[in-house]
Amino acid sequence: MYRSQEIIKIFNKVNLPDEISKYILSLERQWLFENSWLQWISFSRIIKEVKCSRFFYEDYNDLFLQEIRDIQGSFITLKENKERVRIIKRSNRNFCHSIRSLRY
Repeated sequence: MYRSQEIIKIFNKVNLPDEISKYILSLERQWLFENSWLQWISFSRIIKEVKCSRFFYEDYNDLFLQEIRDIQGSFITLKENKERVRIIKRSNRNFCHSIRSLRY
């Protein structure tokens, strides 16, 4: 049995008029619609963030692993590569923000 049918049965037991029960059901339907709409919006934000981070991670993961192999224990090279990675992450973050701001 559907929820609205159960609500109608409860209202009939209390002897509420049909117009009032229909009005209450329409208010509930409106509230459910707005609530589900807000949930979908929040889901879309989360999905965009995950897709952006996954997109950039997959692009640069192999490069980062190769750079670790190339360092061979040199702290000077490590510092240079760390600075390069920081610059790449910053540019990726900026690009990711611009992708998030796109409207479909």
